[in-house]
Formats: sequence, C-alpha cells, structure tokens
Amino acid sequence: MTSFATHRLRVHDTARPAHRRLSALRTCLTQFAPYGLRATYDHLCRSAGVPVRLEEDPGALVRAVEELHAAREIWRAEQAAWEARRRVQKGEGRRSRRACCRAPIPSSTRPNRCPP
Repeated sequence: MTSFATHRLRVHDTARPAHRRLSALRTCLTQFAPYGLRATYDHLCRSAGVPVRLEEDPGALVRAVEELHAAREIWRAEQAAWEARRRVQKGEGRRSRRACCRAPIPSSTRPNRCPP
C-alpha cells in the first residue's frame, strides 16, 4: 500500500487526468477519514467546492486534499503527544483500565474482560 503523502502528491499533479486525481484523493481518505469515509468525503467536497465536472475547477481537489492533510497533521501531533505520555506512564509502572471497566457492573453480568 502506498502512503498518504504519495497520493497527496498525485492529487497535486496537474499532468494527471482529473478522474485520476480524484481517485488519489479517495485513496487518501482510506488512510485517514476522521468522520468515516463517506462523511469525510462529503465534507471535503462541500468545503472545497468540488464540482461534479472536475474540469470546471481543477484547484478544488487540491483544496480538499490540503484540508485533509492539515487535519491529519493535527491528529498525528496529538497522537504522538499521547504516545509519549503513555510511554512515560508505562515506564513508571502505571496502568490504566479502560473507561468501560471503571463503572461497577453487577457480578452476574460482568464480562471476563473488557470488550475491545
């Protein structure tokens, strides 16, 4: 599987046909879709103004992929910060239970472990 960055560059490549650039945008969505694939695609099409006929506004795909890229960079920064905090916690020997296991559950219905 190719990377998000590779497909982002393909969206920017104006030498490619518009339908191929749209396909590259959709592949970016398979790798990062914060609202789910269809909802994120719909949001990007509306916010970037992607027309039905892609030839009418070739810059719309670039605007859409750049919005997605900006959201992904924010998410990656937050994820890296969380991973660093968690690494420190594990190094200190602190373990946290999942939120689903914190609420008291009657023993008759208590699962053997937390659901995934």
